[in-house]
Amino acid sequence: MLKRLSILTFSLMISTQLSFAQPASTTSGNSALQVNALTQQSFILKSKYTSHDYLIQVSVPNTETPTQGFPVLYVLDGNASFDSAANIAKSVGAGANRLGLSPVAVVAIGYPDEKTFAVEKRALDYTPKASEDVQKQAKYQYGGADQFIQFIEKELKPAINSRIKVNPQQQSLFGHSFGGLFVLHAFFTQPQSFQRYIAASPSLWFDNQVLFKQQANWLKQKPENTHAMLMTTVGTHEDKGPVNSDRSQQDSFYQNFQAQRSEQFLFWNFKHPAEQHLTNLYASLPKAIMLAGCKDGKSCSALFDEAIKP
Repeated sequence: MLKRLSILTFSLMISTQLSFAQPASTTSGNSALQVNALTQQSFILKSKYTSHDYLIQVSVPNTETPTQGFPVLYVLDGNASFDSAANIAKSVGAGANRLGLSPVAVVAIGYPDEKTFAVEKRALDYTPKASEDVQKQAKYQYGGADQFIQFIEKELKPAINSRIKVNPQQQSLFGHSFGGLFVLHAFFTQPQSFQRYIAASPSLWFDNQVLFKQQANWLKQKPENTHAMLMTTVGTHEDKGPVNSDRSQQDSFYQNFQAQRSEQFLFWNFKHPAEQHLTNLYASLPKAIMLAGCKDGKSCSALFDEAIKP
């Protein structure tokens, strides 16, 4: 794990700080080349659908805007993940053409005045409504996931679309732990919201394994008609206990997705060697960036299928 972390730390150190500037255009010969000089920005967005204000941090590739717009990766726990995600996207973007990728814009959703993880706020925003017994025993209020989806769809996405040109057919959502729970909840209940979903270390234990029930309903609703890509990741050294749930049940959960894989529904599950629960967040970000940037199902499969063969 130390070797992996050292490599990740080095890769982030060599990435230079993104600059603040106004959009500009440069000329090459007689043609105008539109370049995104506004590579990083942040703003506060107050939601009428939730009880929270949000710190939105945006990193845009400093390159020519694609005709169809930039792929966008929406990242939860933005206070903890934005710097890493933005630097990885920048590093990967430098070799995007060689890798068969499009440069990815990163939109991180966090909270103002929070250092890393806003435990109480994310507990509300990232979880579906919990059973009465579970909520009575909980330290924090649960159940705001559906309102949080409304915030993303009706407030955040329009705000991003007003700032950068977005490819509406290549939008991805990434979350870790409770954030991974939210990603899967959104996939099951609002599958049209994104085309690609990445759930790292999802909290499968939450509310007596409510995600298993949601998956069972999804399986009954002809998942062969699902047009989406889904990636899940877990660390092999994640802490034992509720965050890890039962290993055999976890395996069954992911195998159910694999059994439904088709040309319309692509699925990958990765077990990251030696990663703990927290470090799996950062170990998963490079794959999230690449999944957000690969251009179609064929190119995405070329990137990831070989890695999961036995």
